[in-house]
Amino acid sequence: MKISNSTQSDGFTYRWMVHITEMMLLTSFKKIHLYNMSGVPSDRPVLLASNHPTAFVDPLLLGCFLDPPIYNMTRGDIFKKPFFRKLLESVNMFPVFRQRDGYSDRNRNDEVFEYCFQKLKQKRVVTIYVEGEHHLEKQVRPLQKGIIRIAFGAIERHDLRDLEIIPVGVNYAVGDVFRDETMINVGQPIPVFPFFEREKNGEKKAFHDLLAEIKTGLEKVCFDIKSPTDFELAEQLLTLHRSENPLPILPIKIENAARFDAEKAILTKLNDLPETEKTALFEKTDSYFSELKKAGLEDFALVQPGWGRGGNLLFFALTFPLFFLGFLTSRPVVWVVNYALKNVKKREFISSVRSGAGQISGLVYYVIVLIVSVLMFGWWGILGWLIFWLSGFFYVLYLDFWKNWRAARRAVSSPKRADFLEKRGEIFG
Repeated sequence: MKISNSTQSDGFTYRWMVHITEMMLLTSFKKIHLYNMSGVPSDRPVLLASNHPTAFVDPLLLGCFLDPPIYNMTRGDIFKKPFFRKLLESVNMFPVFRQRDGYSDRNRNDEVFEYCFQKLKQKRVVTIYVEGEHHLEKQVRPLQKGIIRIAFGAIERHDLRDLEIIPVGVNYAVGDVFRDETMINVGQPIPVFPFFEREKNGEKKAFHDLLAEIKTGLEKVCFDIKSPTDFELAEQLLTLHRSENPLPILPIKIENAARFDAEKAILTKLNDLPETEKTALFEKTDSYFSELKKAGLEDFALVQPGWGRGGNLLFFALTFPLFFLGFLTSRPVVWVVNYALKNVKKREFISSVRSGAGQISGLVYYVIVLIVSVLMFGWWGILGWLIFWLSGFFYVLYLDFWKNWRAARRAVSSPKRADFLEKRGEIFG
């Protein structure tokens, strides 16, 4: 179904890049949790109201794992150069011109709104990142009003009475690391026409009621720590939970909300704690993690000693040749990515630059290798190329396994392990 619907896209590059991008994402992430992806229809106009943790990875994830093709609003300053404008338009991106980016000509945004109206008239899915900026904090920020102006304008212009706004949450365990974990949740649709009618009948409150309903819907599908002073404590609590609830290395893609629901419950409980209890809890967790760091140990390794079984050495030994092949074959792409990341300062851009550099360089590199392999070895070259490509993927999985094994071995052999486990138990004692 994904293949047939991707061809509905107006952007030619989008139609085939979406499948290549999905393979890249399955390498970049340890786990991709998907919930209610079928909740975005392809037979009626839809505005997706999404949060925006990273610069470009969020659109990649939504474009790959939602069934209908999506059209993404993005900041207008990156459309200045003709080459990049053509490239971005070919993957269904369109600009928004914001005053804080130096734009003052509102007529330019009138054109953007008209673009959205036309896409919605064609029963397309348009994504608006409603917080107006990207941030990695696990918090839903105040929403911009543009999505409602677009929704009301589309109904007024084209009588789109079946237009829906659907909240979508893109959540990350960390957000700026390779082999991260992401949780994507599609919320319940919000029919727009009843609010539009109320506003047309003079009920100005309808506009703000709709904005509030969108925010409520977004808060349900996103991590939402109410107080910024709780950010560090929240990360520590989530780390403790993940250590006690490890996931197998495979499969990478998991189609349920179990992980998100469990972590969302932890953050909800934290939001509801009295300040005195938060302070006492943070003193315990901060002391525990500080001492753990000084000892060079990791929390998950303390509670999951099974990762450090000596028998795993046999696996490492038997599969080392494939790992080493993957290490060698992936060097050109790794070098390009590391070079691209050298001058990236903002956390929100790290994963985006990594993904972009990795995908573009990887595509060029592996296509060249495929052509050379076929020219040199014919059909056998295709088989060789497939092994070549799979070895790079295995290299990544092997490293995950190896790092977990080493961390567990250090924890098991540490003379302080029992003391740390006791201190850990006192956190919730």
